[in-house]
Amino acid sequence: MKLIADTHTHTIISGDAFSTLYENIQAARKRGIKYLCLTEHVYSALPGAPTPSYFKSMHALPQEIDGVQLIRGVEVNILDYNGHLDMPPDLLEWLEWVIASMHPTVIQPKDKKAHTKAWLAIAENPAVDVIGHCDDPRYPFDIDQVVHMFARHGKIMELNEQSPVTRPGGDIMRREILTACVKHSLPIVVSSDGHFVDKIGVFQKSIALLQELHFPEELVLNADEKRFAKILSEKRHKL
Repeated sequence: MKLIADTHTHTIISGDAFSTLYENIQAARKRGIKYLCLTEHVYSALPGAPTPSYFKSMHALPQEIDGVQLIRGVEVNILDYNGHLDMPPDLLEWLEWVIASMHPTVIQPKDKKAHTKAWLAIAENPAVDVIGHCDDPRYPFDIDQVVHMFARHGKIMELNEQSPVTRPGGDIMRREILTACVKHSLPIVVSSDGHFVDKIGVFQKSIALLQELHFPEELVLNADEKRFAKILSEKRHKL
């Protein structure tokens, strides 16, 4: 499986990453990545991360640098178990690629019922495109119910290359989520969640898992350029 887009990346702007945007672009180019999603953290997750005004300024970026298409996005934080997010709705609608994630620095783990409630609220939020690393064992939820609703509302599930390292203990959960994605025909993207250039466009663990599970390649949006370009054109706005 050859992936042509890295759908979750960070630079030094996020406050917890170690490479610049241009360094990430060059790493993507060298690894054959044609689309690079720029998905910095927002200030509520980390004191050093940018405020919403930074994301509005992304109109200054060209759409393509050195053959790599730049997708202007964000990794937004889920603030509470009612599904509130830490960025204004009008700005979220303006961005091209919105990942919604739970981070313990922002929302403390509670119980399965509360986590399920939060994800169901996210499913109904039209500004959210991608479900970020929900294979975190600290946040168990009703997988079948939630994945069904994600599919019903046109969301995309993320398979995050860094999850086995940064969210240990989630292997069984990750497999159950992928199995539910097949059951409910929920498409996925594979992302590096790279915080340094050596991780950009690197997906070996995720691809190995998909192959082990015989996951249908047609459900992997960034495994085919035409398929990914089509979904991007449906979400992309003129900035």
